[in-house]
Amino acid sequence: MKFVQYLAVILSLMIASVAGYAQESLQERQADQQAIKQELVQKIEQIKYEKIKTALGLDDESAKKFFETYKPAEKDIQGLVKQRNDELKKLAEMMNGAKTDADVDPEMQKIRDLNQQISNREQRLDSDLKPILSPRQRARLLMFEHEFNQRVREQLAKRAKNGQLQALRRQIAQQRLKNRLLKQKNQAKGNGLEHP
Repeated sequence: MKFVQYLAVILSLMIASVAGYAQESLQERQADQQAIKQELVQKIEQIKYEKIKTALGLDDESAKKFFETYKPAEKDIQGLVKQRNDELKKLAEMMNGAKTDADVDPEMQKIRDLNQQISNREQRLDSDLKPILSPRQRARLLMFEHEFNQRVREQLAKRAKNGQLQALRRQIAQQRLKNRLLKQKNQAKGNGLEHP
């Protein structure tokens, strides 16, 4: 009896330590994923800035002036776009939930306001760049940003699709393993019943 109690205590401690380890591992994985994401964003920005400099034909001095104006504006616009996208998610959730028209209308107005703020900031950036870039360079910048952002979105979608396929393959492999173990267990039970 003492052995069973001792075994139960040991098993409880093992389960608790595994659960704690799993939680710690999850937090570590999330921190690692965030660090990888941040590193990826920095690499994308570095590549983008190098390509912008080349596409606009900027020398080092004009590039310095350009990026002193461009980078803060880009951060402002990115922040506004993130806010707008968050509000769009809220609106989508409202549409799937039991919200009334009175709830939805103010949310739509927030999105419209954010779209206007994005547009205003982009126009202010264009105006601020007039002393630094020619009209053709500003047009190249507009086209470059559109094409670059489109390529980044396509690559992210491609990676997400690949990630989903990998997750599906892992699930299939896990299910196959479970099925094999269940089959072996059933065969062992069947063998045990035949041989008392």
